[in-house]
Amino acid sequence: MLGSYKYTNTAVAVTIKSGPGTLHSVTLAAAADAATAIFYDNTAASGTVICKLSAPLTGTAHAVLDVAFGTGCHVAVTGTTPSVTVAWA
Repeated sequence: MLGSYKYTNTAVAVTIKSGPGTLHSVTLAAAADAATAIFYDNTAASGTVICKLSAPLTGTAHAVLDVAFGTGCHVAVTGTTPSVTVAWA
């Protein structure tokens, strides 16, 4: 099954998907400082944490997860101009 993806290059808190689904992969790149992306099984930045991914200054972090979420998938990204790509189904 083909999934969807979202790319952003700014610190953001956003619901990727409402309702059940599967978080496939995450790529996080830091720019001027370290970056962190925290994923929640929720439609807000609270509740059950699915994963936390951190990238060092000017570094990159990547994770293939293939984990299910029930309520939704919400991500909170911090850092100065980080870029993150999220793939889900």
